[in-house]
Amino acid sequence: MDTTVDTRFADTGSSTAPLKPYDPAYDPLTATGPGQGREYAPTYWIGTAGEPPPDDGPITHDIDVDVAIIGSGFTGLTCAIFLAQEHGIKATVLEANRVSWGCSTRNGGQAQCNSGRLKRSQWIQRYGLDTALKLHEEMCDAMETFKGLIKDIDCDPQPGGHLYIAHRAKVMPALEKEAKLLREVFHYDARIFDADTVKREYVDDKEAMGAMHEPEGIGIHAGKLAFGYLKKARALGAKVHPSSPVTSWQTRDGVHYLTTPGGIVRARAVAVATGGYTSQDLHPKLKNRLLPILSNSIVTRPLTAAEIDACNFRTTQVLTDTRILRHYYRLMPDGRVQLGSRSAITGSDAPQRKYQDLLISDLYRKFPALMGIDI
Repeated sequence: MDTTVDTRFADTGSSTAPLKPYDPAYDPLTATGPGQGREYAPTYWIGTAGEPPPDDGPITHDIDVDVAIIGSGFTGLTCAIFLAQEHGIKATVLEANRVSWGCSTRNGGQAQCNSGRLKRSQWIQRYGLDTALKLHEEMCDAMETFKGLIKDIDCDPQPGGHLYIAHRAKVMPALEKEAKLLREVFHYDARIFDADTVKREYVDDKEAMGAMHEPEGIGIHAGKLAFGYLKKARALGAKVHPSSPVTSWQTRDGVHYLTTPGGIVRARAVAVATGGYTSQDLHPKLKNRLLPILSNSIVTRPLTAAEIDACNFRTTQVLTDTRILRHYYRLMPDGRVQLGSRSAITGSDAPQRKYQDLLISDLYRKFPALMGIDI
């Protein structure tokens, strides 16, 4: 197919401006589509990442490409990076709104060897030891890949591992059993700390009843990481087109016809790199396959030295607790405390103040010294 560079896609030296304001009540399960050219959510990440880097502007006419990637978040941009680095393929990335508009600029900024809802012991029960070992190996390999990706990206990395904090004493026996399994079977150096050790040597989370420490865990600035991926992908020859939602997808004779408001992208192959904001009508095979879960995150103003001492923050590594609806939190490089957890069930309820108030009360419960601090 013709992949000749068109001058209409030349770097303008600036980021494509938004067409519409951010909609805090947007819900992908009820909306007719992801929108077009929506402004970023007003997050801490976007507010402190600097100006968005240049992109390639919206699709303005029909084009032919080898690979089209739908979605310009961490997944879509790193897909473009690896296609270029390892296969010499200069992909075309299509984004409905602004670059990395969705989850990639609205998360806790925590990279972990995260096994999901199931513990390693449950993997063994469900899939067998051999498969469990391979799954763990894949996660550790992914962490090494991630470390390699961010070596030349200024994303404020905070290494040191992951502290999984028990919010109830009754959780500790299960953590101790899991840590032993991780060390002896998976050769992963998980360690158990009692409540006094956690509060004295790491952080005085008033709910901490002990913790399991994992060696892998890195905190990053999500906005700076997304912008860094964008720069890297484009430097390798990828084209990134915001304000270009895919409104229909047809496949004929092995060619994918992706319709956008500005033109049709004809692609030999398509990578779907959308997540929680995937439209229900993007493709029949994706309908009712994803369950978006809302999450909220807050940051405080920068803490004073006295406030840091009062909370005994002696670590900047990533923290989570053992609640089913768990909290993810840490001390940021600029001295703020960030804390997040689950939010409303539907998009229409998401803007309600009570969800922010619940998260603030959670912050106060963990760190009473921060009562009344500006958010």
